[in-house]
Amino acid sequence: MEILIPVEFKRLFDNDWREAAVYGGRYSLKSHTVARILLIRARQKKIRVACFREFQNSIAESSHQLLKDLINQYELKDFEVTQNSIINKINGSDFIFKGLHNNEQSIKSTEGIDIAWVEEAQTVSNTSLEVLTPTVRKPGSQLIYTYNRLLEDDPVHNRLVLEGRPNTLIINVNYDIALKYKMMPEVIRLEMEDDRERRPALYKHKWLGEPSSSERKIYKDWAIIDELPHEARLERYGLDFGYSNDPTAIVAIYKYNGGFILDEITYQKGLSNKQIADILQNIDRALVIADSAEPKSIDEIRSYGINILPCVKGKDSINQGIQYVQDQRISVTKRSSNLIQEYNRYLWQVDKLDKVINVPEGGFDHAMDAIRYGMDAMKPRIVNPFSGLQQKKSFI
Repeated sequence: MEILIPVEFKRLFDNDWREAAVYGGRYSLKSHTVARILLIRARQKKIRVACFREFQNSIAESSHQLLKDLINQYELKDFEVTQNSIINKINGSDFIFKGLHNNEQSIKSTEGIDIAWVEEAQTVSNTSLEVLTPTVRKPGSQLIYTYNRLLEDDPVHNRLVLEGRPNTLIINVNYDIALKYKMMPEVIRLEMEDDRERRPALYKHKWLGEPSSSERKIYKDWAIIDELPHEARLERYGLDFGYSNDPTAIVAIYKYNGGFILDEITYQKGLSNKQIADILQNIDRALVIADSAEPKSIDEIRSYGINILPCVKGKDSINQGIQYVQDQRISVTKRSSNLIQEYNRYLWQVDKLDKVINVPEGGFDHAMDAIRYGMDAMKPRIVNPFSGLQQKKSFI
């Protein structure tokens, strides 16, 4: 079966470069094309390919599934796909998968890497880059970074494109590649055209890969921690409902040392209310605050014995909830990979003149909404003192 490789990526077959920055907007075929090229190169001769992400707590969060799907699609029967690796049965080429964040010793001990592929590289820290690049030290070894620019100061883009490194290959591609090779589904093309016409700033970031300014970032300076301290006290769970198109997000909220720690419990599509209840029944019990837009779901989950309440919504409740979270000292467990990805991409919208407006951009807000529901329920609520009622705290 023929494997199509757009000509714009053909330099990735060459050996005269050390690092490659492959970046651009959505549907620019970056990841799928790099994966195809790596499979082809792994068939040509024996190589070791290490597939990295900044945050990877399980094989499901790696590029393993994409490579597996391509192997099945193109009927590459010379590859054996195991649970944690991919091996070419003829020449011994192998693919391994690891996370970079706070994984220095494991990365340094990885020997014999011929090609390192770093996916979602816009989230990779300077520290991880400093550990990775000297680890990939085999003569002739190469590093490929695929990414959509997030902010103006993304470390990987600063290193490879703005500052520059010796023997660096730069490939900047956008959705026009998919159009050129007739590889863009019609539903995606219509979405792109709608964004271009009605949301020009979003179009530039999403489809042309232009970075967002740091002032658009809603939450800043959250710390990433290795694990929950024993002294952390579970206070709430925040729950944002999803199903077919959006994931259901459940986030545990802990109090610790004058601040809060967030821990991702679930981030998954297709969960029924019974399955959500089962998840909540199998973890430490605490009050659950859920999206009040789903009263039937809340009632059903409550019928399974879960202590669950709807969040409080009202005029400007979204911005007020965001403001409360912004005012807190927040840490996140490193295993909360989807939550961290949303944190990095949770941005204010901009108008047609690129002016920031206080309306969150949709798309990367499922865990962020769950956090806001749970933490907003812990916020002191002050009633009018002239009403004759005492001040009270909601849900505390």
